[in-house]
Amino acid sequence: MADHFPEAREPLLRSGVLSQGPTQTVVPDRTNHEGRTVDAQWDNEQRCYRYFSVDHGGWVRVPDEDLRTYDLDVNWLLGLVAKEMGIRNAVHPHCLVSNHLWELGTAWIGKRKATALFGRRIARSDVFRSCLEAMRTRKGRPPGVVLTTSPGSPWEQELPGGHRVLPLRDCLSMEKPDFAIDMNVVHGVLTGIMPGRTSSPLHHSTDYSSVTVNGRVFAFRGDKQKQLIESLVRAYERGEERCRTQELLENIESTSTTLVKFFSGRSDWKDLIGYGNGFCWLKISPDGQTAVGTCDSPFNRETLDSPD
Repeated sequence: MADHFPEAREPLLRSGVLSQGPTQTVVPDRTNHEGRTVDAQWDNEQRCYRYFSVDHGGWVRVPDEDLRTYDLDVNWLLGLVAKEMGIRNAVHPHCLVSNHLWELGTAWIGKRKATALFGRRIARSDVFRSCLEAMRTRKGRPPGVVLTTSPGSPWEQELPGGHRVLPLRDCLSMEKPDFAIDMNVVHGVLTGIMPGRTSSPLHHSTDYSSVTVNGRVFAFRGDKQKQLIESLVRAYERGEERCRTQELLENIESTSTTLVKFFSGRSDWKDLIGYGNGFCWLKISPDGQTAVGTCDSPFNRETLDSPD
């Protein structure tokens, strides 16, 4: 979090939105500039985690921040969303699928009552199936909207009970400094009159440290990795189907001669980048889906979901 969201880190920790999670021992190699990760080992004598670095020529102590993970306080988020939806007495949202789907209550959307639900990681095929089953058992409720942290814009997909999906990021108000939901967008989802929204399957942070494809997030730490990702994204946006791998690596002055060596220490990059015959490309098919895996979820055709 300190690497990717330095400005947001302290405010989030102070607000109580995040709580400290378990210690992670797969950490970035701070002596390597290509974003390599390593397995840290506990040293009883030094009372710290460390790893051996070939580049450094010895053992490197791991900073405490690299070992920390953080968990979202879901109840805090549910309360915030319920308040924005104008739902009263939403102190205890009804959990429909453990850790993934909640019913917040009934909200007035325009002149109609609507059921407000909230979903996390519902782009995962197994989670999505569980959500469908949960909704089928509650068809007597008014049709409503499932607000979700999963990216993507499957506007055409109507769920059991007449519910529709709306990613949170697509309905946040840009006119207010604090968290606020644009109820006009929510109303548009329920009535079928949609405000203009981008339907691109590809999204990225300004520095290319984070790339989201159909709901799955890929994070990149090293400067050279981010430069290579930027080159691939720009090529995709220009309509170029593939790039010469050697040319990309030379342009960023990488010492690696192949993508496998370039991304040494991680394997998830193969779910984002295709390669072969001296070329590489982002794995996004013409219909806006990644080329990896299959899934019956309308949000993400992959079997893996992003963290939120």
